Amino acid sequence: MKNFEKMTIAQLKEYAQENDIDLGEAKTKTKILAVLTDTEANISVVQDSDDQTIIGSDKIVTEKRKLSPNTKKDESGIMTVRSADTFKDKEFKKVSEANDMENKVAIFSEKNIHWHGLGSLKKGYNVVKKEDAEKWLSRKGIRESTPKEVAAHYGI
Repeated sequence: MKNFEKMTIAQLKEYAQENDIDLGEAKTKTKILAVLTDTEANISVVQDSDDQTIIGSDKIVTEKRKLSPNTKKDESGIMTVRSADTFKDKEFKKVSEANDMENKVAIFSEKNIHWHGLGSLKKGYNVVKKEDAEKWLSRKGIRESTPKEVAAHYGI
């Protein structure tokens, strides 16, 4: 048997024409190789121990695949990615924290400032947690602002 994988598409088509092999709709190298090696006729579906479907062939050695540490199956058997679930949970937490305006205070800073362990303020109006506001207000150039003042600044 020839080493088809080292051949170009043109060479593969020429080989098929010389040997009266009908390529059908195969246009890519992968599909042409599948026709030439008669792989399509031998493809079968194999179930491994984890109920993960693997497409196999008599001519291609298949290996059993385990779920990666980042994947899991839900109660309906659908495979999902753990990192996506973690990201979703973090984003929902951020949204719920942002909507928790009862524990927030608006403060005004005269300049950009950073406090290690506390965060940063930009010049202008900033919304921070009440306990953080107490610390920020101890700094020069930072004052508490009223809701009316903030609304007037943003044209509300």
